[in-house]
Amino acid sequence: MNDRKSQIQILGVECKHNDVILDFSRGEYICSNCGLVMSQQYVPPTYKMNPIINDKISNTSRHYISLGDRLHIIDGLGSFIDYEHSSFFSDSQGIPLSAKSQALFKRLKYYDLRARIAKRETDYRALKTLNQVIPKLNLNSKIRDRAAYIYHKIIKDKEKITNHILLIALCLLLAVREYKDLAPVTIQEIAKTFRILGHRVSERAMIQLSLKMRPKFRTFFKNKIRRSEEYISRIISNVMKYPKVNLRLKNYNVNPTTYERELTRETRMILKNIDFKKRGGRNPYIFTVATVYAADQKISSKLNSHSILTQKILSEATNCAEYSIRDHWRGLLYDFIKKMK
Repeated sequence: MNDRKSQIQILGVECKHNDVILDFSRGEYICSNCGLVMSQQYVPPTYKMNPIINDKISNTSRHYISLGDRLHIIDGLGSFIDYEHSSFFSDSQGIPLSAKSQALFKRLKYYDLRARIAKRETDYRALKTLNQVIPKLNLNSKIRDRAAYIYHKIIKDKEKITNHILLIALCLLLAVREYKDLAPVTIQEIAKTFRILGHRVSERAMIQLSLKMRPKFRTFFKNKIRRSEEYISRIISNVMKYPKVNLRLKNYNVNPTTYERELTRETRMILKNIDFKKRGGRNPYIFTVATVYAADQKISSKLNSHSILTQKILSEATNCAEYSIRDHWRGLLYDFIKKMK
């Protein structure tokens, strides 16, 4: 912390500005008064839902491609007419062009795009869909680039693909699996997001495609299925942001920060003591939700106080069926908690 303050002071002297802050989203030191970028600082990629910066940086976060290409979109060398996505044109002095010139440049820009994606229209649509899905799932650009890289590797192998949208959905699933707890997104959420955008993508189809691809591309399928531990930070984050939970914390005079810390610690402790054989084939996300409920019951029992979470509140906060939480709680966790006491 002292090093950072000294860096800020040094930068402030150099540019004659006092309020220099580190923008973690961009990895840049900027002046809060004028917005001038003073210096750059590497910041590890994190999942947006989790504000804690994790020092576990994936080896797959850097890729090398040919000059002029970008992983996540199809384009080539050369500049654009005005900005890439602009549709209104002005001259060098900022004066808008006439209606006739506007129509001319719009037409030229359209043909420029067609020339860039010629014979690669299918890849362009698939990667464009990926760019639409990423912000909806609150995922990092590193995960987007990794998914695009996997997609390019499979396509370049000349593997016969009948549904490129389904393939890009599978590539995104493989990418989030590699980033583990930095991207705790389920296969159901990925498929649902693609369906919201109007594409026919189902969990079953993604699994079938993965079974087909696995023998030939084992490098990308080396990561095992999700573990419950990878969902802890996301689920507890959702719980602590839920209004009903905050209301109950206030009514029972419980400090939210202390409760969150204890809930995280107890959840990790319970999962650590339940081996994978006992968990069986249970859904890791639902099992983590039920474990959070068990941790809350354990905390209330230890402090001899009211429990903060109910199965209904937890169901609403995590978008998980109430009967599923109850089934996991009564089927395994209830007896386990009694033994731990």
